[in-house]
Amino acid sequence: MKFEKMKSFGGGPSSSIGIMRFFDQDMGGPKLSPEFVLAFVLLFVFVMLVLHFIA
Repeated sequence: MKFEKMKSFGGGPSSSIGIMRFFDQDMGGPKLSPEFVLAFVLLFVFVMLVLHFIA
């Protein structure tokens, strides 16, 4: 019976409705590729390790 109510609502379980709406919104701001973020993190870790061994 509860499933029939959700079906008429047009969405999934109530816990996933808010998540799907959140990820559907485009908030603007900078768009960073995953490759850029990974490269930046690896470079940052490398610089921190070098500074640790130098100091």
